[in-house]
Amino acid sequence: MSETGLSAAAILADIQSESLQNLLASVRAETSPPGLTHVPALDSYLASVNRRRLASRDWPLNRGDVVEIQGPAASGKTHLVYHMLIICLLPEKHLDTELGGWGKAAILIDTEGKFNIRRFHDLLLSCLRRYLGEDSSTDSLTSLEDLAAQCLQNLHVFRPTSSAQLAVTLLHLPRYHATEPRLQNQEIGLLAIDSMSAFYWRDRFTLEQLRDAAQGSSRGNPPPNPILHVLKSLAKFRASHRPVILMTNWGLNPLGKPSATGEPETPFYRQHLHPFPAPFEPHGAAEAVASLESSQPRGGNVTPRGGSRPRLTESLLPLHYHITLHPSPIDPFPATFSLGDALRHEDMRSVLVKKGEIRGLVRAPGEEEIGEFTFRIGDREVLVDPDELP
Repeated sequence: MSETGLSAAAILADIQSESLQNLLASVRAETSPPGLTHVPALDSYLASVNRRRLASRDWPLNRGDVVEIQGPAASGKTHLVYHMLIICLLPEKHLDTELGGWGKAAILIDTEGKFNIRRFHDLLLSCLRRYLGEDSSTDSLTSLEDLAAQCLQNLHVFRPTSSAQLAVTLLHLPRYHATEPRLQNQEIGLLAIDSMSAFYWRDRFTLEQLRDAAQGSSRGNPPPNPILHVLKSLAKFRASHRPVILMTNWGLNPLGKPSATGEPETPFYRQHLHPFPAPFEPHGAAEAVASLESSQPRGGNVTPRGGSRPRLTESLLPLHYHITLHPSPIDPFPATFSLGDALRHEDMRSVLVKKGEIRGLVRAPGEEEIGEFTFRIGDREVLVDPDELP
C-alpha cells in the first residue's frame, strides 16, 4: 500500500454504496410504472418522450419523475394537482369495474394553507359516480361515500409555514412512512407540493437583509437560499421512495415582453426560484439536462442542446417535465362595439367564462416538441377527456 500511496480507507471510499430502500425503489422504478394521468393528450406526449429516452418504456410516467406546474393565478394549478391526487388514491379496480387509479397513498404538502377538503371530496365523489354510476351503491356493504372515505384514508396532508419547516417535513417523511399506522403498509405513489413559491417573498426579503448585513461587516458569505435545503431534502426522499413528484410554481416573469395589447409574446415564464432547475433558459439548460440524464438508467437517451455537460452537485433535483397552464383566452370586444353591442353579447361571454377551460403546454428538457392539452374545471368535477368537454 505504501508503494502506491493508497490506503484501505481510500479504496473503500471509491466504492459506491446505497441503502436497500434506495435499491428497491430504483428496481421498482424500472419494472412497475405508476400509471396514467388520465389526461389523454398529456399521456400521449409523456409516453412519446419516454420511448425516445428509453425504447423499452411504453408508458407515460415513471416512478421518481419530477413535474413542475407553472402558471399565473387562477390558471388551474391546484385543480390539476387535485386531479392527480384522485388518480393516485383511486384503486385500479373495484369489483368488476376498472377505475384506472394507481391504488397508492399520496402526500400533499399544502404550503399555502388553501387545501379545500370539501372541494376535494366533491371531486372524488364525482369521479367515482362517473365510473360506478350516478346513484347506486357499489355493493351491499360499500356505498360511494364509503369508498371515497377509504380513498381519503390514504391522503396525508402537511402544512409547513416556512421553507425551513418544508425542508424538515421532507426529511421526516421516511420516518413518518415507517411509523404511521395508516401509511406504513402503503406505497407512496405521489408527493405534491402546492406551492413551491409560497415562501418566496419572505425568503427573498430575509436574504436581502442578510446580504446587506454581510456587506457591512467582516463576516463571510450569507447563508444560501432556503430553497436549496428544500431541494436537497426532496432529492433525498426521491432517491429512497421514488414517488412521482408534482410541484406547483407561480408564473411571475414572462419570458417575452408584453405586446401592444398587453399579452406576453410567449406563454412561458422565467424561473424565479434559485437554485432550481431551469431547463428552458440559457443559464440552466445544460445543467438541467445533465441532471436528468444522470437520473436515467443506463441506456437512457437525453441529449442536451449545448453539448458539454457540467459536473452535477449533490443538491440538484432532476426535472423531467414542465407544464405551463393558462385559462383559455376570451377575445376582447372590438373597438367599434357600442355599449348596446356589448350587452347583447354578455350572455355568450358569460358562458365562456363559466366554462372554465384551461390550456396546458408541456415540455421536456432536451426535447423540441411541445405537447398541448386542455381540461375544464366544473362545479363538481375536473373534466380531462376531450369527449367530456362541451
